[in-house]
Amino acid sequence: MKPSPPGEVREMYEASADAYAEMMNSEIDLPVYSDILGRLSERIANTPGTLIDTSCGSGHMLSMYHERYDQSRPLLGIDLSPRMVTIAGHRLGSAGRVVIGDMRDLGTVDTGSAVAVLSFFCIHHLDPDGGNGAPRGWHRVLRLGGGQLVMAVWEGVGAIDYGDESDIVALRYSSDEISSRTQAAGFTVARCVTEPVEGFPMDAIYLEGGKE
Repeated sequence: MKPSPPGEVREMYEASADAYAEMMNSEIDLPVYSDILGRLSERIANTPGTLIDTSCGSGHMLSMYHERYDQSRPLLGIDLSPRMVTIAGHRLGSAGRVVIGDMRDLGTVDTGSAVAVLSFFCIHHLDPDGGNGAPRGWHRVLRLGGGQLVMAVWEGVGAIDYGDESDIVALRYSSDEISSRTQAAGFTVARCVTEPVEGFPMDAIYLEGGKE
């Protein structure tokens, strides 16, 4: 089974961007986001570099980081959907830059220029080859000795059931698969936990790793 191609994924998020942004207005207040971003801010507090969200959606995570933890950190949001990029750009304003792009290709980002990479609930759109290749690209852009990776992945086996919302095919992964692929890309995994997600029928894997 292969996930749907990027063009179909882009169309889905284009159609749902405004509803997604409205949902995130309350979703971002869940403790998991402040817990993860709070730990990240402590790890990178004295390290320069850009914070990149590789599938930034409506920009809520970058905005939270800027408002709560570090108002001087350069921020870069990347998303396939032009509508999401517009929404995120309005939310961040002058606090960061948001561009249309693909999480699998960060070729425009300089090697070693980023202090942290965020990847939240997006790698399920990649097939196993893409799921391996994207972390290698993230590893390249992170600075040596202190660069951080934070991921959230839908846990399980087989395809995600979107019900009547979409016929997009996206794949779930186990914590062992995510950990091994992250390590194969060159990261050291410091934390990998599986937790329930409020209001969703699937658990989520939260992984935090570093580039030594």
